[in-house]
Amino acid sequence: MPRGTKILMVDDDKMLIDLYKERLELAGYHVDISRDGEEGLAMVHKAKPDLVLLDIMMPKVNGYEALASIKSDPATKDIPVIILSALMRDINKSKAVESGADDYIIKSEAMPADVIKKIEAVLKKYNKSAPVAPMPPTETKENEPPQTGASSGPKSEVSLETSEGPSPVVHEQNAPKDAPQAPSQEINFEPASGGQDLSVPPLAGNVSVSPQTPVAEEPPQPQAVPGAQTPQQNTASSVPKASPAVVFFLILIVILILASDLFFYMKFVTGK
Repeated sequence: MPRGTKILMVDDDKMLIDLYKERLELAGYHVDISRDGEEGLAMVHKAKPDLVLLDIMMPKVNGYEALASIKSDPATKDIPVIILSALMRDINKSKAVESGADDYIIKSEAMPADVIKKIEAVLKKYNKSAPVAPMPPTETKENEPPQTGASSGPKSEVSLETSEGPSPVVHEQNAPKDAPQAPSQEINFEPASGGQDLSVPPLAGNVSVSPQTPVAEEPPQPQAVPGAQTPQQNTASSVPKASPAVVFFLILIVILILASDLFFYMKFVTGK
């Protein structure tokens, strides 16, 4: 199924709803929210979601009653339902499965990533594929010309224009592979007049000129510019650093998850 698979989450815990809504939307799902069983049943009939995440302990209509109503109605009986509850007893799980639940997840034992995997498995069971997470758009350079493969025929015409006027068109063609090549000719430049170099004027008197040996010049050494960075410094400075906002956001998510687990654990302990 394309991106936008509808998930209806029915739960009265606002913090848990906000957490799962954000994670599910990041995974590509469209999430609707209901805070009690009565409102959840109305939204099931109205929106016809692809899957329902249902809590048990809720005001007005609890999860067992809402599940029985969904599965007894011919218009909604084929909608998959996953129970997401804090109740940890096996009898609760057995009752939910017997009433038609496709899976039972204990809140304190599952992370949002685990719940998303359960949702994908149930959607696959009902032949409803999970949406594909959105990919970041690729940047394209506007001025970059399209690349084409090398052609075997003659090259296209190239016209060059200057500010003064158009220049003549240059035609180029690939030479055939089997064309014969003209033999190369060697040209020897020898001094005329019996070996005397005419380019050097004659010297007065008996002066002997000895050839000078060329001296290899040393390449100029680069001078250090004050304030300029060396390649090693440029490499070290180009290493990306983690943004404080990203670190803060990750820490906040971990704190919210731990607080949620602690809240349900205390709620379970005090409820005994």
